[in-house]
Amino acid sequence: MQAEQTDRRDVPSADSVLQFLTHNPDFFNQHSDVLPRLSIPHHTGQAVSLIEKQVSVLRNKCCTLENSLRDLINVARENEQLHQRLHGLIQDIITASSLDDVVNLTRDNMLANFNADDVRVVIVSQKPDEKPASDHIQLKENDPGLALFSEIFKKRETRCGELGDAQKQVIFGADAQHVASAAVIPLIHNRKLGLVVLSSKDETRFALGKGVMFLNQLGEVLSRRVDSLT
Repeated sequence: MQAEQTDRRDVPSADSVLQFLTHNPDFFNQHSDVLPRLSIPHHTGQAVSLIEKQVSVLRNKCCTLENSLRDLINVARENEQLHQRLHGLIQDIITASSLDDVVNLTRDNMLANFNADDVRVVIVSQKPDEKPASDHIQLKENDPGLALFSEIFKKRETRCGELGDAQKQVIFGADAQHVASAAVIPLIHNRKLGLVVLSSKDETRFALGKGVMFLNQLGEVLSRRVDSLT
Protein backbone atom coordinates (compact mmCIF):
# COMPACT_ATOMS: atom_id res chain seq x y z
CA MET A 1 0.00 0.00 0.00
CA GLN A 2 2.84 2.34 0.94
CA ALA A 3 4.65 1.56 -2.32
CA GLU A 4 1.52 2.52 -4.34
CA GLN A 5 1.32 5.87 -2.59
CA THR A 6 5.01 6.50 -3.26
CA ASP A 7 4.53 5.74 -6.99
CA ARG A 8 1.65 8.21 -7.21
CA ARG A 9 3.75 10.93 -5.59
CA ASP A 10 6.45 10.28 -8.19
CA VAL A 11 4.04 10.99 -11.10
CA PRO A 12 4.51 14.62 -12.31
CA SER A 13 1.49 16.89 -12.46
CA ALA A 14 0.04 18.18 -15.72
CA ASP A 15 1.27 21.67 -14.87
CA SER A 16 4.83 20.49 -14.35
CA VAL A 17 4.75 18.57 -17.64
CA LEU A 18 3.42 21.62 -19.45
CA GLN A 19 6.07 23.84 -17.86
CA PHE A 20 8.82 21.40 -18.77
CA LEU A 21 7.71 21.09 -22.42
CA THR A 22 7.35 24.87 -22.68
CA HIS A 23 10.97 25.32 -21.60
CA ASN A 24 12.18 22.41 -23.70
CA PRO A 25 10.44 22.77 -27.11
CA ASP A 26 12.94 20.39 -28.74
CA PHE A 27 12.16 17.56 -26.34
CA PHE A 28 10.29 15.46 -28.89
CA ASN A 29 13.06 16.01 -31.44
CA GLN A 30 15.54 14.50 -29.00
CA HIS A 31 13.16 11.75 -27.90
CA SER A 32 11.25 10.89 -31.05
CA ASP A 33 10.75 7.34 -29.84
CA VAL A 34 8.17 8.71 -27.38
CA LEU A 35 5.87 10.14 -30.03
CA PRO A 36 4.42 6.87 -31.35
CA ARG A 37 3.26 6.06 -27.81
CA LEU A 38 1.36 9.31 -27.38
CA SER A 39 -2.29 9.70 -28.29
CA ILE A 40 -4.70 12.65 -28.33
CA PRO A 41 -8.48 12.26 -28.19
CA HIS A 42 -10.00 13.34 -31.47
CA HIS A 43 -13.55 14.57 -32.13
CA THR A 44 -14.18 11.43 -34.22
CA GLY A 45 -13.57 9.27 -31.18
CA GLN A 46 -10.36 7.82 -32.64
CA ALA A 47 -6.90 8.16 -31.14
CA VAL A 48 -4.07 9.57 -33.25
CA SER A 49 -0.43 10.32 -32.57
CA LEU A 50 0.69 13.86 -31.84
CA ILE A 51 2.46 14.20 -35.20
CA GLU A 52 -0.57 12.84 -37.03
CA LYS A 53 -2.74 15.36 -35.22
CA GLN A 54 -0.36 18.21 -36.02
CA VAL A 55 -0.09 17.17 -39.65
CA SER A 56 -3.87 16.89 -39.92
CA VAL A 57 -4.42 20.37 -38.45
CA LEU A 58 -1.75 21.94 -40.64
CA ARG A 59 -3.07 20.17 -43.73
CA ASN A 60 -6.59 21.46 -43.08
CA LYS A 61 -5.31 25.00 -42.54
CA CYS A 62 -3.24 24.78 -45.69
CA CYS A 63 -6.20 23.53 -47.73
CA THR A 64 -8.40 26.33 -46.37
CA LEU A 65 -5.81 28.97 -47.25
CA GLU A 66 -5.25 27.47 -50.71
CA ASN A 67 -9.00 27.45 -51.41
CA SER A 68 -9.35 31.04 -50.22
CA LEU A 69 -6.42 32.16 -52.34
CA ARG A 70 -7.78 30.30 -55.36
CA ASP A 71 -11.18 31.96 -54.91
CA LEU A 72 -9.57 35.41 -54.65
CA ILE A 73 -7.51 34.80 -57.78
CA ASN A 74 -10.59 33.64 -59.70
CA VAL A 75 -12.61 36.66 -58.58
CA ALA A 76 -9.76 39.01 -59.51
CA ARG A 77 -9.41 37.38 -62.93
CA GLU A 78 -13.16 37.56 -63.58
CA ASN A 79 -13.28 41.20 -62.47
CA GLU A 80 -10.38 42.08 -64.76
CA GLN A 81 -12.07 40.42 -67.73
CA LEU A 82 -15.37 42.10 -66.89
CA HIS A 83 -13.67 45.47 -66.56
CA GLN A 84 -12.12 45.10 -70.01
CA ARG A 85 -15.46 44.18 -71.58
CA LEU A 86 -17.17 47.05 -69.76
CA HIS A 87 -14.52 49.44 -71.02
CA GLY A 88 -15.20 48.30 -74.59
CA LEU A 89 -18.94 48.71 -74.11
CA ILE A 90 -18.53 52.23 -72.74
CA GLN A 91 -16.45 53.20 -75.75
CA ASP A 92 -19.13 51.81 -78.09
CA ILE A 93 -21.87 53.66 -76.19
CA ILE A 94 -20.01 56.96 -76.37
CA THR A 95 -19.61 56.68 -80.14
CA ALA A 96 -23.11 55.30 -80.85
CA SER A 97 -25.06 57.58 -83.16
CA SER A 98 -28.59 56.84 -81.98
CA LEU A 99 -30.59 55.83 -78.92
CA ASP A 100 -31.53 52.54 -80.59
CA ASP A 101 -27.84 51.71 -81.01
CA VAL A 102 -27.16 52.49 -77.36
CA VAL A 103 -30.06 50.30 -76.23
CA ASN A 104 -29.05 47.38 -78.45
CA LEU A 105 -25.39 47.56 -77.43
CA THR A 106 -26.37 47.61 -73.76
CA ARG A 107 -28.82 44.71 -73.99
CA ASP A 108 -26.46 42.48 -75.99
CA ASN A 109 -23.52 43.15 -73.67
CA MET A 110 -25.51 42.63 -70.49
CA LEU A 111 -26.88 39.33 -71.72
CA ALA A 112 -23.42 38.10 -72.71
CA ASN A 113 -21.31 39.33 -69.82
CA PHE A 114 -23.52 39.45 -66.73
CA ASN A 115 -25.21 36.05 -67.02
CA ALA A 116 -28.64 37.63 -67.22
CA ASP A 117 -31.57 35.67 -68.64
CA ASP A 118 -33.24 38.86 -69.82
CA VAL A 119 -32.44 42.56 -70.06
CA ARG A 120 -35.07 45.29 -70.43
CA VAL A 121 -34.39 48.98 -71.08
CA VAL A 122 -36.92 51.61 -70.04
CA ILE A 123 -36.72 55.11 -71.50
CA VAL A 124 -38.66 58.01 -70.03
CA SER A 125 -40.26 60.13 -72.74
CA GLN A 126 -41.07 63.83 -72.38
CA LYS A 127 -42.95 63.91 -75.68
CA PRO A 128 -46.62 62.96 -75.16
CA ASP A 129 -47.24 61.88 -78.76
CA GLU A 130 -43.94 60.08 -79.35
CA LYS A 131 -44.32 56.54 -80.66
CA PRO A 132 -42.48 53.93 -78.52
CA ALA A 133 -39.54 52.19 -80.19
CA SER A 134 -39.69 48.42 -80.52
CA ASP A 135 -36.37 47.79 -78.78
CA HIS A 136 -37.16 49.39 -75.45
CA ILE A 137 -40.03 50.16 -73.10
CA GLN A 138 -41.18 53.75 -73.16
CA LEU A 139 -42.92 55.40 -70.22
CA LYS A 140 -44.17 58.94 -69.74
CA GLU A 141 -42.77 61.01 -66.87
CA ASN A 142 -46.09 60.81 -65.03
CA ASP A 143 -46.64 57.09 -65.64
CA PRO A 144 -47.71 55.32 -62.40
CA GLY A 145 -45.39 52.44 -63.25
CA LEU A 146 -42.38 54.72 -63.07
CA ALA A 147 -43.35 55.80 -59.57
CA LEU A 148 -42.82 52.20 -58.39
CA PHE A 149 -39.07 52.76 -58.81
CA SER A 150 -38.92 56.18 -57.12
CA GLU A 151 -36.74 54.90 -54.27
CA ILE A 152 -34.14 53.57 -56.72
CA PHE A 153 -34.07 56.90 -58.57
CA LYS A 154 -33.72 58.71 -55.26
CA LYS A 155 -30.65 56.68 -54.19
CA ARG A 156 -29.10 56.89 -57.69
CA GLU A 157 -27.49 53.46 -57.46
CA THR A 158 -28.10 49.94 -58.69
CA ARG A 159 -30.39 47.79 -56.58
CA CYS A 160 -30.21 44.00 -56.54
CA GLY A 161 -32.79 41.63 -55.11
CA GLU A 162 -36.35 40.55 -55.68
CA LEU A 163 -38.76 42.89 -57.47
CA GLY A 164 -42.31 43.44 -56.33
CA ASP A 165 -45.11 41.94 -58.41
CA ALA A 166 -46.20 45.35 -59.71
CA GLN A 167 -42.63 46.26 -60.63
CA LYS A 168 -42.12 43.00 -62.51
CA GLN A 169 -45.37 43.49 -64.37
CA VAL A 170 -44.35 46.97 -65.58
CA ILE A 171 -40.97 45.80 -66.85
CA PHE A 172 -41.54 42.22 -67.97
CA GLY A 173 -45.27 41.92 -68.58
CA ALA A 174 -46.20 38.33 -69.44
CA ASP A 175 -42.64 37.18 -68.63
CA ALA A 176 -42.81 38.44 -65.03
CA GLN A 177 -43.30 34.91 -63.69
CA HIS A 178 -39.79 33.96 -64.83
CA VAL A 179 -38.06 36.68 -62.81
CA ALA A 180 -36.59 35.39 -59.53
CA SER A 181 -33.98 38.10 -58.99
CA ALA A 182 -33.05 41.34 -60.72
CA ALA A 183 -30.58 44.21 -60.84
CA VAL A 184 -32.12 47.62 -61.54
CA ILE A 185 -29.82 50.37 -62.84
CA PRO A 186 -31.35 53.87 -62.65
CA LEU A 187 -30.59 56.24 -65.51
CA ILE A 188 -30.70 59.77 -64.18
CA HIS A 189 -28.89 62.94 -65.21
CA ASN A 190 -30.61 66.23 -64.43
CA ARG A 191 -33.86 64.26 -64.73
CA LYS A 192 -35.19 60.69 -64.70
CA LEU A 193 -34.12 59.11 -67.98
CA GLY A 194 -35.00 55.46 -67.58
CA LEU A 195 -33.95 52.08 -66.21
CA VAL A 196 -31.86 49.10 -67.25
CA VAL A 197 -33.16 45.91 -65.63
CA LEU A 198 -31.22 42.63 -65.66
CA SER A 199 -33.18 39.57 -64.56
CA SER A 200 -32.51 35.93 -63.81
CA LYS A 201 -34.53 32.80 -63.13
CA ASP A 202 -32.01 32.07 -60.36
CA GLU A 203 -32.93 33.86 -57.13
CA THR A 204 -29.25 34.03 -56.09
CA ARG A 205 -27.87 35.53 -59.32
CA PHE A 206 -28.83 39.13 -58.50
CA ALA A 207 -29.52 38.61 -54.82
CA LEU A 208 -29.54 41.49 -52.34
CA GLY A 209 -25.98 42.36 -51.36
CA LYS A 210 -24.34 41.54 -54.69
CA GLY A 211 -21.53 43.84 -55.79
CA VAL A 212 -22.78 46.58 -58.10
CA MET A 213 -19.66 48.70 -58.71
CA PHE A 214 -19.43 47.91 -62.43
CA LEU A 215 -23.17 48.36 -62.93
CA ASN A 216 -23.09 51.75 -61.22
CA GLN A 217 -20.23 52.86 -63.47
CA LEU A 218 -22.15 51.73 -66.54
CA GLY A 219 -25.25 53.52 -65.29
CA GLU A 220 -23.40 56.83 -65.01
CA VAL A 221 -22.11 56.62 -68.60
CA LEU A 222 -25.46 55.47 -69.97
CA SER A 223 -27.27 58.29 -68.18
CA ARG A 224 -25.14 60.96 -69.79
CA ARG A 225 -25.37 59.35 -73.22
CA VAL A 226 -29.14 58.84 -73.10
CA ASP A 227 -29.57 62.42 -71.91
CA SER A 228 -27.69 63.66 -74.98
CA LEU A 229 -29.81 61.56 -77.36
CA THR A 230 -33.30 62.28 -75.98
